[in-house]
Amino acid sequence: MPDPTPDTTPRSDTAYMDWPAPALPRGRPFPAQLQLAADLLERIDDQGLAADRTLQRALAGRREMGRRDRERVRELTLFVLRQRNLLDWLLDDRGAGMAARVAAALLLANALDPVLATSAGLDEKDIEAMAARQKTRFTDLPSEARFNLDPAAAGHWRSLSPAEPASLAQALQARAPIDLHVNPRRSDPALLADELRGAGVETTAIEGLPLGLRVKGTARLTRLPAFEQGRFEVQDAGSQWVVRALAAQAGERVLDLCAGAGGKTLGLLDEAAGQLDLTACDLHRERLDRLRERACRHGDRDLSLQALDATRPIPDSLGRFDRVLVDAPCSGSGTWRRHPELRWAAIDWDALATTQRHLLEQGAAATRPGGRLVYATCSLWPAENEAVVEAFLAAHPGWVSIRTPIAGLTTEATTDRGWLRLRPDRDGCDGFFIARLQAPTD
Repeated sequence: MPDPTPDTTPRSDTAYMDWPAPALPRGRPFPAQLQLAADLLERIDDQGLAADRTLQRALAGRREMGRRDRERVRELTLFVLRQRNLLDWLLDDRGAGMAARVAAALLLANALDPVLATSAGLDEKDIEAMAARQKTRFTDLPSEARFNLDPAAAGHWRSLSPAEPASLAQALQARAPIDLHVNPRRSDPALLADELRGAGVETTAIEGLPLGLRVKGTARLTRLPAFEQGRFEVQDAGSQWVVRALAAQAGERVLDLCAGAGGKTLGLLDEAAGQLDLTACDLHRERLDRLRERACRHGDRDLSLQALDATRPIPDSLGRFDRVLVDAPCSGSGTWRRHPELRWAAIDWDALATTQRHLLEQGAAATRPGGRLVYATCSLWPAENEAVVEAFLAAHPGWVSIRTPIAGLTTEATTDRGWLRLRPDRDGCDGFFIARLQAPTD
């Protein structure tokens, strides 16, 4: 009978070393862990669940598992979400089940034994076939497998035609850092960094973002007194750049048209020391209820919150605004490292494009003459970004793009139209598109 213990002896052939592998904690994986990862993957895929929350809830309830066992399941689940097309290529099966994908991930970690393979429905011939395919040099694989792109995403990737595509793809497959936005009305970055250090959380400043801190490694932040007292919010650096792009000034009327969870709403208030007449809108009332709770913790109790469909004309009673933020719903391709499940989400692209165009139209209608509007997405795809803004400008003579550089951003992040394209590999944040537009004066 073959030895069921995985062979952890490092392999020396360079083709093997090119391939990514899950970073598993030490110890032997067991079939129950493989099956749990497969079950979680099925739930995430079938129900369209957020991977991070699903993993947190599922693993928190399994106290019988050791810390390393839970981390192993977590790592395998996220690795399959990030590398699904690669694993299917390795399995030579586009319709592979989740258990087989987890087994293929274990093979890449040199941790697949016959017992684990059998539990995933694979036999010795399957293992031999995967090992043979793994001898292909990683850089020779089709880009859809190497970059883990489904057919729709592959088409958008070709339209994007990114410089240094391998660098971008690798960054989108990595684990995202944890960024903080400091509330300057209740703390300052240096004092907060010292306080967090005392709680065992090391941070560094984020270049170009005076209120930004980046956590070294991982940390549980929401139970810290500093969080409960509203001295910081967890917010990716890319979202903080969106806030700075709007450049709201104290005393202005500001509209956050798609407020969602409200991180940018609170960031706008922080950047203007709370001195804004700010209205936050969203289609879903429950999101606004959560935003109000979050704002109260943050120290902002006088927000105007409006539940409305912003793809339709905005009520005249709201008036016109000096600054309008349209943080449009999108594919989320720029956030794949945080939400790898979005790589495989089914998207109605025509409906999404219609929503984005209508939101920009209504945001423009709410902007006073000479006012500023920012259209932003956390997407990399030109169809959701340049195409939307170009169509709007063509249909609205007098509106212009603001080309003034934003201090702290690299010149590579700014297009010749003055629009911003942020990339995780170059700019250290989620992928974002930001267009700053100015309304005609009459």
